[in-house]
Amino acid sequence: MNKLFSKRRSQHFMLLLRYWRLVFNDHFVIALFFLFGALAYGYSQWLPTLGPHEWWTRLILIGWFTVIAQIGRLATLIKKPDPVFLLPQVEGIHRYLNQATWYSLILAEIMTVVGTFIALPFALTTERLTGPEIVAIFLVAIINKADWMHIARKSLSLRWGSQQWRTRLEYWVNPLLASTVMWLVNPYVGLVVALILYLAVIGYYRDLAVNWRIAVKAEQDRMYSVYRFFNLFTDVPSVQGNTKRRKWADGLVQWLSKNGQPWSYLYARAFVRSTEVSGIVSRLTLLGMIIVFLLPAGWLSTVVVVLFIYLIATQLMPLYDQYEANVFTHIYPIPANQQQADFKQLLAKVTSLEALLIALASVGWQLNVGQMAVNLIIAAVEVFLLIRFYFNVRVKKLMK
Repeated sequence: MNKLFSKRRSQHFMLLLRYWRLVFNDHFVIALFFLFGALAYGYSQWLPTLGPHEWWTRLILIGWFTVIAQIGRLATLIKKPDPVFLLPQVEGIHRYLNQATWYSLILAEIMTVVGTFIALPFALTTERLTGPEIVAIFLVAIINKADWMHIARKSLSLRWGSQQWRTRLEYWVNPLLASTVMWLVNPYVGLVVALILYLAVIGYYRDLAVNWRIAVKAEQDRMYSVYRFFNLFTDVPSVQGNTKRRKWADGLVQWLSKNGQPWSYLYARAFVRSTEVSGIVSRLTLLGMIIVFLLPAGWLSTVVVVLFIYLIATQLMPLYDQYEANVFTHIYPIPANQQQADFKQLLAKVTSLEALLIALASVGWQLNVGQMAVNLIIAAVEVFLLIRFYFNVRVKKLMK
């Protein structure tokens, strides 16, 4: 069983690595660099404006430490045929799941420590903390995650697996209780509460014989959520979109298309119906609007506006060869330059709309109308340059 888990862990890592290489391409790495830089700068500018012992700051800390306890799930790597082939291995599967739990816990604890480090400047600004108290805060976060992981392990058992409502409640209540005591009473008392809850969970949930049906479904759901994330950036065969009537999109298709132009109508329909393209464009637009709205620095919001417009524009290009595999599109009595013109028209409308939304959101929570006007002008210039030069170059490359 030890060799089985090690083999599956290696295969799982190679699978993730293959998708990570597609996700973290040059454009996305640059976007993340500016994104995290902007968030870090905004965070550092916001901290000096805070006063000590504000009543709402402790509520934010309680919520933050409750949320970071939910980051990192139990990865069992159990596959669908396992109930047939591994059913006689009662002791072996117990060792297998222990390995899976420790593997998942180590990765989750790393993310928990990172999340605690992120909250530490905020806590030091609003609270008077000593060195031992900071250590106690880290220990509470680590114990909360270990508590969460053991609850996830017992949710796969025959005895406790059917009580999913209880599991979901414990996921949130246990870290919430420990975090509340830590910030409203004392970090040392919070550490004692977290430790008591963890020992109680270990002592009470001891009969952990695996429920194969629940274990297989839990791992399938976990991997599906991972594939859904990768599907935001590239095509994943394991994720299939749903087909349904969308009456609300009829007006959008009419606005994106042009009467009497078949390619214009096809591209408009493909953009609206394609969950890969329209989904990532809408999500990136919403993310860009939220970021520029929260950024305090004017020049930084302009950089983020320009970056997101370019990033979203690049995601539209794969739509050009959407119908290349359809033989009927090649018998249309329409010249090739008309197809290119219709595609660029769609790109221009979509890019202009998302640039307008992001630039308007840059007014910020301080309602800086002047900065928004500057961003609108810069966004209009960028869209013009993208349509006039960038799209022409990319379309010519796609035609080769």
